[in-house]
Parts: sequence; C-alpha cells; structure tokens
Amino acid sequence: MPKKWLIAALAGLLPLTALVYAPGLYGEFQFDDGLAVQFNPAVHHLESFTHASSLAGMVRGGRPLTELTFAVDYRLAGNDLFLLHATNLAIHLGVVLLVFFFTRRMLTLSGATSRASLALTVAAIFALHPLQTQAVAYLSQRAESLASAFYLGSLLLLLAAERRERWAASAGFCAGSFALFALGLGAKPILATLPFAYLLMGLLPGPHGLLARPWKRLALAAPFLGSILVTTVVTLVGLNGQVAGFSIPSMPAGRYFFTQWHVLVTYLRLLFWPAGQNVDWDFPLARGLADPAVLGSGLLLVGLLAGAGILFSRCRSRADRAGAVGRAAAFGVAWFFLLLAPTSSVVPLADVLMEHRLYLASWGVFFAVAVLADGLAERLHRPRFSHFGVAVVLGLCAVLATATHFRVGLWSAKLLLWSDAVAKSPHKARAHLGLGNAYRMAGQIQPAIDEYKNALNLAASDPVWIRTRIHEKLAVALLSQGRAEDAIAAAQAGLAEDPNHSALLGTLAMAHLQRHELPQAEAAAEQSVRTASNPASSLLVLGTVRLQMGNQAGATDAFEGAVKLDPDELKGGLLLAGAYRAQGRAQEACDVLRSVREPNPEQREQMNQALVGCPPR
Repeated sequence: MPKKWLIAALAGLLPLTALVYAPGLYGEFQFDDGLAVQFNPAVHHLESFTHASSLAGMVRGGRPLTELTFAVDYRLAGNDLFLLHATNLAIHLGVVLLVFFFTRRMLTLSGATSRASLALTVAAIFALHPLQTQAVAYLSQRAESLASAFYLGSLLLLLAAERRERWAASAGFCAGSFALFALGLGAKPILATLPFAYLLMGLLPGPHGLLARPWKRLALAAPFLGSILVTTVVTLVGLNGQVAGFSIPSMPAGRYFFTQWHVLVTYLRLLFWPAGQNVDWDFPLARGLADPAVLGSGLLLVGLLAGAGILFSRCRSRADRAGAVGRAAAFGVAWFFLLLAPTSSVVPLADVLMEHRLYLASWGVFFAVAVLADGLAERLHRPRFSHFGVAVVLGLCAVLATATHFRVGLWSAKLLLWSDAVAKSPHKARAHLGLGNAYRMAGQIQPAIDEYKNALNLAASDPVWIRTRIHEKLAVALLSQGRAEDAIAAAQAGLAEDPNHSALLGTLAMAHLQRHELPQAEAAAEQSVRTASNPASSLLVLGTVRLQMGNQAGATDAFEGAVKLDPDELKGGLLLAGAYRAQGRAQEACDVLRSVREPNPEQREQMNQALVGCPPR
C-alpha cells in the first residue's frame, strides 16, 4: 500500500471510530463508576497523588495512575461526563495507533513482508469490534485501555533496545521501556504478563530472524521479571477475598480454574460472533471436570493450543512466506492465552467473565486470523481475490461499526444498560440491583423498590456484601417515599448480616430522623462515622441529626469534619455554610461556599442561591 494511501486510511479510521463511539460521550455513570470516579475522594484532590501512598498503592496492585487521570479531568471540569468519556475515547484511539505499529513490527519479526494493509486491517477490527465497548464506554475501565497503551509502548521500546548493538544505546531504550512498564502497572496490573510476552516473541523469527540472541533477551527482561515477582506477591497477599482472592465464598481455586475453560471458549465465541454481550453475566460455575461444558471447552482449548504448537513446530525453521505465516499465527494464539492468564487461571475473581478483560488479549486472535487469511489469499494467486478481500474487510468493518454503535448506545443510559442486563441475566441478583438503581436515579421509586425486592429474593446464595448493598438501596428508596418504618426494617435486616456497614447505618439514622427518633438517629450516625473508611458522608448525616436535636456546635463540628475530608463536595459546603450563618458567622459561610468546586450547572444554580448576601470577591 502506498504511504499516502496508508496515511489516508489511518486518518479515516480514527474519526470513524470516534463517530461510532459518539453516542457514549454524554453517557451516564455506570456500575462502580460512583466509587471509582464520581464519589472517589482521591479523584477530587489532585494534590494527593504527590504522596508516597500513591506509589505504595501501585505496588499493592492499585490503580493510582488511572485515578490520577480522573483527577486531572476533575480538576479541569469537575464530573463533566463529556470530558471523562472523551478522555476514554482518546486513549482508545491512541491504542489503535499503537496496535497498527505493533502489528507491523510483529509481521517484520516473523519474516513476513511488512504488510501495511494487513496491519491496518488488524487495527481497524481492534478499533471497531463491539467487545471493546466495555473498556471504552465504561469509565472505570479506562484502566484497561490505559494499561494496554503502556503495554504496547513498553514492548515496542524493548524491541528497539534489542536492535541496538551498543549496550549504552540499548540501556536507554530499556530504561524508557521500564518507565512505561512501571506507569502501566499504576494503571492496571495487566502488565504482569509483559516480560513473558516479550520472551514469547522468540517464537516469531525464522532461521534468519531479527531478534537478539536469547541471552540478551533474558538480560533485557530480567528487571521486568523481578518487578513482577514482587508486585504479584504483594498483590496476592493484599486481596480482600470479596471480589478477588483465594477466600471468596463458594469459589475454590479449582472450581474457578475449571470455570475459566468455559469462559475462554465464550471469549473466543464473542470475538467471532459478538451476540449476547452483557454488562453482568450470569455465568454458570463449573460442577467439576465431568461437567459437559467444562469437558467440551477443555478439549477445544487443548486442540487449539496443540494446533498452534504443531503449526509452530512445522514452521519454525522455514524461511519462506508460509513459515512466517505459521509462526505469526502461533504467536497470536499464545498471546491470547498469555494475556488472559492473570484473570483466567487459578486466582479466583468474583466476576468470572468480564468483557473488558479481552481488550488487549483480542489482538492475538485478530492477528492470527488476519495472517492466516492473508496467507491463504496469497496462495490462491488470483488478482480478483484481492479485490474481494478488500470488500470483505470493508464489509466486516461496517458490520462491526454498526454493532458497536448500538452497544455504545446501551452504555449511554443506566435504564437501557440494566434493562438489557436483566433480560439476559434474569436470575442474577446484581442485575436487578443495577436496574433498581437506574429506576431510582430516574425518579421511578416504586419500580426501583420492586427490583430491589426481586434482587433480595435471588440473593440468598450471594456474598454478604451484595445482600447488604441491596438492603441499603432498598432502605434509601423506601425512605424517599416517606416509608421510614419500612426503611428501618430494611436497614436492620442488612445490619443483621453486617453490623458495621457504614452506609446502612447512615440510612438507618436518616430513617430514625424522619420518625423524629433523635437519640436512635444520633447513635446510628455516630456508629456510621466510627465504621466508615472515609466518614465524610457519615459526618454529614451526623451533623444533620444534631441540627434537628438543636446541637448547633456538634452539628458544626461534624460538618467541618466532612468538608475537611472532602472540600469539593457541594452538599457538605452548603450544610456547613448554613451552620455558620445560624451562628452569625456570615463571612466564614461565604468563604466555605467560595472554596467548593461546582461540578455541574444544576449545582451551580444551588451555589448562586447560597451565595446571595455574600459580598463580591
């Protein structure tokens, strides 16, 4: 492909991808976006990322770099959904470009000619495939795409390092690669597989390959391997057992491992036929090795791996085009399994299948299939076949773009996404919880209550943290209908399972307050403050209760504590300013209001009303 046509094609692919994802640019916060972005105190304070705790969080398998990008967005425009989604999309477009250059490099290493058109095809499928929507349209999974960008960039620099004959030049590129690797770990620990992916590239060259000698490759990979060893041990030790780790109830390592055989086959099916995508899969757990789904999946996976091994062994010493195609295809298959190893092995995760985990792993399948199809087309030696191939690729891209566009539309609205989830996972409690939350946020309280009750009926065997969350949301919905007695019953049912659940205690306090049971309300609010990991919202509840009790000083202390913990939270600023004004401290009230960030137009109107009476700056 001529260079000018290549540039034009890439220049067209990026805006096309942006257009496909346009419906999600004003999409709502979804799933755990509230915890990760919207109400995350760390995101609201850019200065906190200068502390040593951010580095410690990276070592423990945290995501401080991802949080930092959210904090930068917040500093620029608050919780502006357009900016947040636009940043996610920009990262995806950057990864698409990296995929193009990485694919070209892999083709060259395998001994194939540097087929720009083939690399462009792989990049286009990667950009437009609907399986990528969860990593792009779901704000919290910026972690996946951001880490993938550092993953590919680090590998490209490592390859540049080994091409240098002089150790000084190699060291510079290796240092740059390690820096990207370290940053990627701070985005998401998927980079744990990077040194193994680099060593796996030893499969690509033929008898006249371009990769460095094995000893140099090992020397370049050594610092990465050492870092991964430390990070992996610390991460495994720090797993809390609720969503990941070896202590998840009803999820022993063996059962999880067997379940992942079926999951991997489902991933492959979704890559070839992405029907039935779901934000919250109700995936069956393996009953044992004799489970037909497990046994069938295992045989298929063994056949795929064995086929890749045989293909590689037959092509390893061949210097012709067919040998290059075989080695490249085998490498793509190995890449798929390697990149999914951290989430599809023996370390249990509460969610056995999540579509965003396929984001970078999918490249291996796209690459292998594209290389094999291109090799077949070349063997046919028919000029008109090339035109047919172009038409097939363009048609495929059109189909994928259309499917992705509609899937992004679901991600843009809570009610759409969770109605789809309940339709596909009707027996999963968390899907009904998500739909209940969507109804409640839309002001449809009774449908929300009905969904929460459905969720409770289905949650008998679910972990305690899911049942307590359902009780909490049900209590909040009942309270918003003025049904304080029912809200107290729901909150107490949740607290019977987890007596120190701070959000449930806060809701219980507000229910008692609605019934004017002030001593009980204060006791629940105080316990909520004591048990909360970040008691900012609990302090607001305590302050509100104390105001009703006539304890102005105590209320002010609570509001001051909440604002100190989260100075950008508008509700806390308004409550503290009101407390100051009630004590005749008008200037302090105005100072508090002016220090609060205004994340959106609705809150800006509240702020303008609260500032009435304050002198201009």
